[in-house]
Amino acid sequence: MSGPVETVATFCAMWDQPGGFAASIREYFTEQTDYENVGMSHTIGTDQGLALVAGFENDMGIARIKVDMLAVAANGNTVLTERVDHMINAAGETFASLRLMGIFELQDGKIVKWRDYFDTAPFKQ
Repeated sequence: MSGPVETVATFCAMWDQPGGFAASIREYFTEQTDYENVGMSHTIGTDQGLALVAGFENDMGIARIKVDMLAVAANGNTVLTERVDHMINAAGETFASLRLMGIFELQDGKIVKWRDYFDTAPFKQ
């Protein structure tokens, strides 16, 4: 069984494949997972998380997300990440990069809470 840091790293690495963001949610979320992009969106459970990801794909044209993990720290089952998430469209072009901090809380190898903090101004135009 992987530890919390390895679980989060694997979860984020899945996003770099077409359909990988949705696949990661199916694999690592529970029906009670609390996922929040602070100031932007908040979901509970797998179905709401998948609906949000579908919106990212349809409304924003995100086909994949390449994650540059800048720093990771863990305290028990809580993992903090400093990342740059690169949004990539279906043509393989990076059209936006987002610097952020994320907090993942895990239980039994699943993500039960996930909060990302970033500047939401570019999304409120």
